[in-house]
Amino acid sequence: MDNRDNEPISEMFIVDKLRAALRNFMVIEAVKVLSNDPKPPVQFTGQLIAGDEENDFTEIVQRFAELGYTPLLMQADGEYQLQAIPVVAPEKTDKPWVNYLLFGLTLLSMLFVGAFHENVVPHRFADIWHGWPFALTLLAILTAHELSHYFVGRRYASPVSLPYFIPMPLPGSLGTLGAIIFQRGPMRSRKALFDIGVAGPIGGLIVAIPLLILGLALSEVGTPYAFMDVPPGEQIEVMQEGNSLLYLAAKYVVHGRILPDKATGEDVWLSPPSVGGSVAFAAWVGLLVTMFNLFPIGQLDGGHVAYAMWGQKAWKIARIMLTAIWGWGILLLLRQNYGGMTWLMIGLLGLFIGPRHAPPLNDVTPLDAKRKALGWVMVIVFFLLLVPIPWTTITL
Repeated sequence: MDNRDNEPISEMFIVDKLRAALRNFMVIEAVKVLSNDPKPPVQFTGQLIAGDEENDFTEIVQRFAELGYTPLLMQADGEYQLQAIPVVAPEKTDKPWVNYLLFGLTLLSMLFVGAFHENVVPHRFADIWHGWPFALTLLAILTAHELSHYFVGRRYASPVSLPYFIPMPLPGSLGTLGAIIFQRGPMRSRKALFDIGVAGPIGGLIVAIPLLILGLALSEVGTPYAFMDVPPGEQIEVMQEGNSLLYLAAKYVVHGRILPDKATGEDVWLSPPSVGGSVAFAAWVGLLVTMFNLFPIGQLDGGHVAYAMWGQKAWKIARIMLTAIWGWGILLLLRQNYGGMTWLMIGLLGLFIGPRHAPPLNDVTPLDAKRKALGWVMVIVFFLLLVPIPWTTITL
């Protein structure tokens, strides 16, 4: 039944235009105008016509865009609902010079911080170039991650921006708070959501793992006493990075033993005089960042993948994950392990972005079998990258 008998001519005109755009895609059983605005949102209810749902929906997106609308397809109570929203995401997403400027500032920031990793205090501008092993390694991983998102997003005509890198030139930091890409409109489909979400971690890992192997191969193994100018028997405090299964395996492949060695206290030394220490450490950081991004929460990469695979069930998974993150972080702090602060920071980020992932425009067409299989592979990758205790301070 159509409820627009007494609607203004202009409203009837736009509804008829939208109805015509849905031809060969949907058998319309009911139409509901959702506001009294001159250009109102409209909801169509009915059944989809058998065909290639994905390509047909792409055509609907183009037809609606010409009318100044965006379609949102969902399923409720056995019926399909298509809402026509009177807005179209802009094709131009940013001013590239801003992205390039921030990239340059982040490079300088990471070089500055990287110099400290080489035990160089940069008193002159030229001194920051000592930090290139750390800076270029981590920047390469982050750039590969973000550009993988960007190029896959553009392939789907998704309104994604170039990455915005965030400099943080503070000693003791990473020289950056990472990078973000703005999505100025919903993603097209679950397929697009999955592909864009999974592209970043895969792109980052393709760069991070070879650099990790290279850094470890150029790094030395020993106790802190072997590398630090400390009198025998004097207590020293060192920070030890945490092990993931992948990091543990990489050290075993390169050095032929499980490290750290609990019997001798030996481990890979990621500071001078290890030639590859800064490279290995930056790669370890890149893997840690990838792991955090794979949490199935909100707009994180793992959140994209989880919603694409499981729809609204992913919201419950996100809430469970956030509870676990906060619980584990607090437990570590109660045990006086300040690596728990890292978990609490991720918990705060999860609360800030929210556990719920927004649905794509086409929230109906499911993923194909190959993408579902890849999604489960990424779940395994997450557990391979998981670092329960990111870092700890030990006294020897």
